[in-house]
Amino acid sequence: MPVPSIKEQDGIVNFLDSEMAKIDLLIEKQRKLIQLLKEKRQAVISHIVTKGLKKNVKMRDSGIKWLGTVPQSWDVTPLKYLCTFSGGGTPSKENLDYWTDGDIPWVSPKDMKSFWVSDTQDKITERAVAESSTNLIESGALLMVVRSGILQRTIPIAINTVPVSLNQDMKALRFNGRMKAEYAANFILGHESSLLLEWSKEGATVESIEQEYLSSGFIPAPPLEEQIGINKEITERMKLFRNLEDNATRGIALLQERRAALISSVVSGKIDVRNWATSKDCQINKEVAA
Repeated sequence: MPVPSIKEQDGIVNFLDSEMAKIDLLIEKQRKLIQLLKEKRQAVISHIVTKGLKKNVKMRDSGIKWLGTVPQSWDVTPLKYLCTFSGGGTPSKENLDYWTDGDIPWVSPKDMKSFWVSDTQDKITERAVAESSTNLIESGALLMVVRSGILQRTIPIAINTVPVSLNQDMKALRFNGRMKAEYAANFILGHESSLLLEWSKEGATVESIEQEYLSSGFIPAPPLEEQIGINKEITERMKLFRNLEDNATRGIALLQERRAALISSVVSGKIDVRNWATSKDCQINKEVAA
């Protein structure tokens, strides 16, 4: 294996330091953009589910400090008057009849990675549902993680598009005719930080959402027609945010590939940097930083 001279090695190191700084700066900019997009996305959801889509409507105090004002025609109602709650459980792992060739999705916190849930890592049998503490949840329920360390920072939620069962760290909310599950989900997404404080027990050693606080928690209840319009508007806007985030994520991946390829090419001698000269302060040029 050919070994470059010490002078050439120094030149390679200086070149890579300069080029890596440029690439790292661009990667950091893309990461900051993604974070800003996430913050903006939540702000958009929060505004729409709280203020609605109609302009110049009369507003009233919701009676909840962090929620502020809502349209005068909207109710603000405890969740327990809008839905029923059901929990789940884990069928015995020792009974293979509960797990072998099962086709009923068994939702646990690890499956809560998207807004809509139709499949899970684990599945159970009908016998498992009949003979254990888990329940069969019909499609269209709002699924929520209520016990997990992730509740320190977020509330994982999803809506099931097929019948599912749940483990003991989950709750299912089945809404009545006054509330659409999708609107309730969007409301939670738009107010996660405030709701975590409202629904969690202060000083608890385990991160969990307390059933008492959850069921007594207030949520705006717009007329159903408005809920449907709000859900549609949020869906369309979220597509734009996802496209922007996907573009930024792809940009990071390409920059990381470029970084690895550049290192490989330089240390292998495919790129000759012997005539490259760096400035004394190794400043990144304005064109790259812009």
